[in-house]
Amino acid sequence: MKETDETTAPILSHVSNSAIVHLPGRKFPAVAIQGDSLSIMLSQAKFFASEFLKEKNEELYFEALDLALKLQAHLTHYEYVLEKKGMTIPYAPSVKENRIADEWEKVSG
Repeated sequence: MKETDETTAPILSHVSNSAIVHLPGRKFPAVAIQGDSLSIMLSQAKFFASEFLKEKNEELYFEALDLALKLQAHLTHYEYVLEKKGMTIPYAPSVKENRIADEWEKVSG
């Protein structure tokens, strides 16, 4: 399915800030999380990465960094779609303004 295709996805269940939706062509349903909730999760992952960096805990730092980068990628796409549709993002700052980067080399040397 192309990015520009619009379709209907049945909502199987919803609770505050998330829903279970079944996307066409997919065997299993997906979890849809509100953008502001995802932004909070990104902030938490970045916090953990920062703390593990301070502790020089390489394994946990890279696990937290990997999680943060994945969340950042989802939010980057979320912001792109909202911008394209003329909508504002429900949080600040934008991930474009506050990107996470690997800082391990600064402390491991």
